[in-house]
Amino acid sequence: MAKDYYQILGVSRNATSDEIKKAYRKLAMQYHPDRNPGKEKWANDKFKEINEAYAILGDPEKRSQYDQFGTIGDIGDIFGSTFTRGTFEDMIKDFGGAGLRFDFLDDIFSDSLGGRGYSFKKFDKGFGGREMRFEMPGRISLAELFAQAQKAKPQDVHYEIIITKEQAAQGIEKDLTRKGKTLKVKIPARIKTGMKVKLSNARQITDSQPGDILIQVKVK
Repeated sequence: MAKDYYQILGVSRNATSDEIKKAYRKLAMQYHPDRNPGKEKWANDKFKEINEAYAILGDPEKRSQYDQFGTIGDIGDIFGSTFTRGTFEDMIKDFGGAGLRFDFLDDIFSDSLGGRGYSFKKFDKGFGGREMRFEMPGRISLAELFAQAQKAKPQDVHYEIIITKEQAAQGIEKDLTRKGKTLKVKIPARIKTGMKVKLSNARQITDSQPGDILIQVKVK
């Protein structure tokens, strides 16, 4: 079953971007492990869930794909989008203002931070509180972390599409918009759940770099 990211954040499908940001920041405070003593694992799982939801709904392009296809394969994380960066920084400031610790974020974002030597255990406000920075190594700023995360994307991109049995039987054509470029996706007739449609080297068109776009089909 595809995840209902709107339900996870507790917003309607026609919620504005500001409403989505507000809901995310509120839930981030609610699910901080310091506010859930004895239920830290549950809180971490919920925190991961709302961050996945915001990585999609906080990015207009990913939200559009999610609304159209029902799910999305290239979820990424909130470090990989300029749209979600500001809200993440605001969340960090919320934690600091409330006296809440940052170290649990190492587990939440381990896939993003793995091997880069960054740790939220060494996080401070830096420079009189004007900018949140990592103390080590080299006093890395959040802006630099986001920039490096955007460069570290995989070569191939994965999406998923949910279609009806009738559409699967007859075949269907849909538009996929990525990086402002629109591609025609032809789903052939008699396709089954688990089968993939490959757009060979389509990232050359959408991202100006090599890579395929792979779309996995789910028939409901």
